[in-house]
Amino acid sequence: MNRRQPTLTERLAAALLALGDIPFDHAKAMTAAQIVGLYQFDHWPIRVEAGGDNHPSNLRPMLIKAHREKTARDHGEIGKIRRTRRAQDEHVRRLLAKANGEPRRKSRWPSRPFPKRMATIRG
Repeated sequence: MNRRQPTLTERLAAALLALGDIPFDHAKAMTAAQIVGLYQFDHWPIRVEAGGDNHPSNLRPMLIKAHREKTARDHGEIGKIRRTRRAQDEHVRRLLAKANGEPRRKSRWPSRPFPKRMATIRG
């Protein structure tokens, strides 16, 4: 007997069902694509903004609703990581420009002239 090998989608669906998020009776009535469609992959423990990649060791399957709720909670921290990275990139850019001898940009603050001396002292 020649048996067909499970497709990648069927294997992924089986692995996701092993997490136990979907009841067995519900899973029996669904196709493999429907099971896979219930999940999104969260970048954990290292977020993409913090330098994480799409390696399987950095991905965690979560049901869509749970993933959306977690992302909403983490929104402030994600923004902070992005702002910090932007500021750091700008700092490195200025340091490299200084090392290459590029002229510095003009200051935003106007210079203040020294007060002029009084010609005569009143007294």
